[in-house]
Amino acid sequence: MKVLGTVVRLQVQRSRLKPGPRGARVYDPSPLLEVSTLEVGPRGVVGWVDGESHLDVHHADHSDSRNNQLRNGLSLLPGAHYDRMRSRFGEHLVDGVAGESLLLDTDGPWTDLPDHLLLETVDGEPLPLTGAAPAAPCVEFSRFCLRGDEGLEQALEDLDGGTRGFYVTVGGSGRVQAGCRLLRG
Repeated sequence: MKVLGTVVRLQVQRSRLKPGPRGARVYDPSPLLEVSTLEVGPRGVVGWVDGESHLDVHHADHSDSRNNQLRNGLSLLPGAHYDRMRSRFGEHLVDGVAGESLLLDTDGPWTDLPDHLLLETVDGEPLPLTGAAPAAPCVEFSRFCLRGDEGLEQALEDLDGGTRGFYVTVGGSGRVQAGCRLLRG
């Protein structure tokens, strides 16, 4: 098995990052919360901080769930993608601001992911991850990157193809912490 990356940051989105009515939404990263442990399962993730649980908005059981047919409950992003985004858009793109569940230290950027991955857990059993799909950029995040509208079409193109990370489908359940590794099965 080949190591694709090591988890260095875990977080949840407690609510929508693009609140408000369509056409008037603005990207707001304030609902993001860095957590020490993620419970990862087929329905999404639950973060834990100091014994308190926080349901991610992409969890199927969240009251305002953004879960899309159990295909986007967990997202992965290599840290190298932040380096690329910062060089293009600026230092305001701090690690975690794109909203990924897991930020990974990798040997470099990813353009795609194999269909069968394994995510180590602190419980000992690796979680199978399948169906990796690039997280498509949205207008609101693109405007946030640009700090405005100028160059929006190019920004949408630059942020496509997995630059904002990848969604995966999770088979099984387990707990993940910093130091857990993502493996090619």
